[in-house]
Amino acid sequence: MVEEINADQLDKVISENKVVFVDCHAVWCHPCRILSPILEGLEEKYSNKGFKVVKIDVDENREFSAQNQITGVPSVIVYSEGHRVIFDDGSGRKLDKLVGVMPEEVYTQIIENLLAEEAA
Repeated sequence: MVEEINADQLDKVISENKVVFVDCHAVWCHPCRILSPILEGLEEKYSNKGFKVVKIDVDENREFSAQNQITGVPSVIVYSEGHRVIFDDGSGRKLDKLVGVMPEEVYTQIIENLLAEEAA
């Protein structure tokens, strides 16, 4: 089960896990409800390798949302080895979060790539 946390608990979670997905969501958000079981399944599959998913409610953690420029939900922020991951979107733009619901394969590839880097 994916844990719901407050923003002030995030540093502890990041320090205790190799790869962390932060699911920035809202209770009223339908796409967030679609993403939730995908992330739960991935956590179940990869938790024994140091992967963790946590949820942060953007309405309950407005300061966090503003600091991280969360303008759409769901948004997934990725941390690896304590650092925020920046993505290349394929056209040269750098992204610091995944906005919207992506195919499960996208999340799986990110997890596997980051865990492979850890093992190398």
